[in-house]
Formats: sequence, C-alpha cells, structure tokens
Amino acid sequence: MKLSTEIALPVLTYLWVCGLSLLSGMATYCNRICKGETLGSPYSSFFLDIFYCQMAGLITYFLAVSAGTEGFLTAALVSTGSHMGARLIFAVESLVMHTVHLHEQTREKD
Repeated sequence: MKLSTEIALPVLTYLWVCGLSLLSGMATYCNRICKGETLGSPYSSFFLDIFYCQMAGLITYFLAVSAGTEGFLTAALVSTGSHMGARLIFAVESLVMHTVHLHEQTREKD
C-alpha cells in the first residue's frame, strides 16, 4: 500500500526532526554521564534527556518553519536548538529548584 505524498512528506519530516532530536538527547545524556551529573536512576535520566531534547527540537522546527527556513538550515537549527534548548530547560529547572530550596530554608528559620 502506497502512502500519498500529502501524508508521506510530513511523516518523513517529523521522522528526521525526531531523529536529530534523539541524537541531541543522546549527546546530552553522554555529556551528563561524563560529568557525573546524573540524577536518580540512569534510565530516568536518559528518558528525561531524550524527552527534553524532543520537545525543544519540535519547538525549534515549528519556529524555523514559521520563519520560512528550508532544507539544511532547518536541520542545523533543529539539531542545535534541541541540544541547547534542553540545556536551557535544565538550567531553568535548576534555578527553580534552588529558589524553592531557599524559600524552604527561610520558612524553617521563621
């Protein structure tokens, strides 16, 4: 059974976007392993890295399409955006956790 081009092209596009984001997630996880920064079990850390990179990669793809970029520029933006976007999400998460921890300490002192 053949897929029509109207269905096949978007499916292929999402497959390469998810593939590039998956590679970025694996790179992020390997980087965390080398630095010794894994939190909790290695499996949950791996899946969180993959999830964050997939989310950042898809957001970057939608932004690139809406900006009118095409081809290799979109691929480069998705690769870079998924890796760096996941790092941004981790940085914001660390900031929030630090802020919550500070608020808990001030409540304990009062």
